[in-house]
Amino acid sequence: MLFDLVCFLTLLFYALTVSQPLFYWIAFTATSRKLSAPAYIEMRNHIDNQMQKRGPAMYYGTLAACVVLVVLAFMQAGAIPQITSLIALLALITDITLMMKGNVPINAVIQKWTPGSYPADWQDYRDRWLNIFGYRQIALCIGFTSLLAGAVFR
Repeated sequence: MLFDLVCFLTLLFYALTVSQPLFYWIAFTATSRKLSAPAYIEMRNHIDNQMQKRGPAMYYGTLAACVVLVVLAFMQAGAIPQITSLIALLALITDITLMMKGNVPINAVIQKWTPGSYPADWQDYRDRWLNIFGYRQIALCIGFTSLLAGAVFR
């Protein structure tokens, strides 16, 4: 029963975490490539401000739930939940690492820009940000799919 509850909570937290990359994949990446520099900078900075406020709680919750799920899987569950929960945790760690080493530093640079004052190579920053975020999307989708598989096929 405890494993099922933690599995549910982990899926819930992971779903919140993976929703942002899924939205980017479905519509926002193509849209952001079409924005002018001032529009992109204003939008990127507003999103970054909100993610700085709300993102840590979402990520800490997802990370904590994943760690607890992995521990419980190795204590109480069979091989499938052990493997799938471990894959989900590793995928989340990959996402966090890419975010902290790639997207967050680029966000810090973009936060210094204004819609009226930005470098000529602003598109290079945008493209690097989107490229790193693309790898994060892959990692999180693998992790979430793994969690779903573990919940269904255990």
